[in-house]
Amino acid sequence: MKSDPDMIRSFLLGLLEHFSRTDSSPSGKVDDLDGISSQVELSPETMHPPRTGSEGVSNLAADETVSSTFINDMSIEMPPISELGELPAVQDHFQTVLKRRLEIEISQNPPLFPWESQLQEYPAELTALSPLPWMRQLRSLQLPTALPEDILAGLLSRCQELVSESLQPGIQLVKAVEHLFPDQPQAMNQIAGLVLADATVRSTATRDPEALKAAFPEGYEGANPQQQVTLTMLAAKDIFNTLMLTLTPEAPSAQREWLTTAGPVTLSAQLQADAPQQISLVVTVPQAGQLSLPSLGQTQTQTQAGEVTFVLPTPAAGVAYPLEIRLGDAEASPLTFVISWNEG
Repeated sequence: MKSDPDMIRSFLLGLLEHFSRTDSSPSGKVDDLDGISSQVELSPETMHPPRTGSEGVSNLAADETVSSTFINDMSIEMPPISELGELPAVQDHFQTVLKRRLEIEISQNPPLFPWESQLQEYPAELTALSPLPWMRQLRSLQLPTALPEDILAGLLSRCQELVSESLQPGIQLVKAVEHLFPDQPQAMNQIAGLVLADATVRSTATRDPEALKAAFPEGYEGANPQQQVTLTMLAAKDIFNTLMLTLTPEAPSAQREWLTTAGPVTLSAQLQADAPQQISLVVTVPQAGQLSLPSLGQTQTQTQAGEVTFVLPTPAAGVAYPLEIRLGDAEASPLTFVISWNEG
């Protein structure tokens, strides 16, 4: 039977031999602990014969002293495990293997969204609902310089929200552009008055458009805030003028045209003086679409390019009747005209 000192010494010798092999080749395969245990079994018998009597007692004390001194020395000289370089290497290797495994799993079994029952393809970029079919008209506006398309699209959306409200023209212009220039309240009120005065703004633009274009060498982005307010209000005024049809006894008919990517949309409104009084509407669309008069609950679906007719029976004076036109995709933003009747 082995004595305790012999077992401790044999274990320490085996442990040192194990670490010496590990340190000499850190990237190699670490021996199993079974090798250490087998060395511990064999070492006492081959290196130290068993002791008896007083010699065993004295040797036991000496062995304990040597063992404790050796353990203390080893604990002092032995660097921390984190400095040996083994754990970071193992962690990096483990992370690489785990990442590769996850990539394989995802490629073979892609995860699904909660609303999906099978894998589906999605476009690279998703675009919000916008008046894209109507942008061609906005690009053709007679302005000293072109406005960015996001500004034009925002203007159209805002003008369509306001076109059915009973507002003074100046207030209407201010409300159409105020979200673009929150720090220019006083300038907007002044410029709105100039934009509405055809003699000072619009007639000048008609007489000398090249001179006005020369005033914007860097386009809209290079204009100062007051110039940008003026440009956006000019665009808003054109949009309002095109979307609004007001009939009177002196002007019992009106026509409008709006350019789209598929072709022009035309609207004709005619007041029928015969009793009972009514307004007939004729809309020509360049492709299939859907047209509706929400205030009257009338909707018509057009399966191809052609004419669609509506009738406004006994229209009330001063009331705005919106006409919504959708082309192609029924979920796209509509173009909204407003028809009204004033007795004069």
